[in-house]
Amino acid sequence: MFDRFVVVDWSANSTPKRGRDSIWIAVSEGDDVSVSNPSTRGAAERFLSGLIGAGSTSRTLIGVDFSLGYPGGTADALGLPGCAWESMAGLLGESIVDDDRNVNNRFEVAAALNSRITATGAPFWGCPPSRAGDTLTVTKPASFAPLGEWREVESLLREQGHRPFSSWQLLGAGAVGSQSLLGIPMLHRLTAEFADRVSVWPFTTGLRAPVVDRGAVVFAEVWPSLLALDVGDGLVRDEAQVVALTEWLTGLDASGRLAELFAPGAVDAARVEQEEGWVLGVVR
Repeated sequence: MFDRFVVVDWSANSTPKRGRDSIWIAVSEGDDVSVSNPSTRGAAERFLSGLIGAGSTSRTLIGVDFSLGYPGGTADALGLPGCAWESMAGLLGESIVDDDRNVNNRFEVAAALNSRITATGAPFWGCPPSRAGDTLTVTKPASFAPLGEWREVESLLREQGHRPFSSWQLLGAGAVGSQSLLGIPMLHRLTAEFADRVSVWPFTTGLRAPVVDRGAVVFAEVWPSLLALDVGDGLVRDEAQVVALTEWLTGLDASGRLAELFAPGAVDAARVEQEEGWVLGVVR
């Protein structure tokens, strides 16, 4: 299906950083695997833009390790019109400020969204005490109503014995919420820049294997912890995970088994395709 596989381990660092707990990008093409460790999200976005770049004929799958959507009903709770995932991505693209030194306003945006949804410290939660207030708290709220805590894919992962994090949790080891707030705007910009070549599974493709022409790029959500990985001493786990995921995807494609991952089984298709998204590799 694809000529090139890219896996991105995103980061919500507020200062430039390399090494552990920073951005890692693995690129697999043919027998070659390369790894980059940009120190800022701006540098990472430029790297990905260059990969997609006009004139490239590679059919590329790019996996990103942050939630691409939110639990069903989020867009309605915010009063957003039109397609839920697109309107949410547009709202975050307009709201998030993230400069070239990683300075960003994600906690302020989360507090503002909470104010619109519940006027309390929910559903987004988790922040440094200095950023806490009436509409964003350090600790988990007692209720996420009128929304759920989990997307359908996360509920399935929990049923299968995994421990995913909710899109709402912004802080803490393993939390993914901040990465999503900062990553979705990046994806929104890239899809606008390369609108004729980029699709986002399953939002623009449906829950099926995408049709991939020469030069086409497909973004999909991945979850590195889906693969059991023994990281040796002295290795950076994030780096090892992105390499392992690119090798896994490459192997599945070579054996003709990759296409089936894009149709994960019995799910609420409308909810998944229009707002929540899905994690590539999670099947019933």
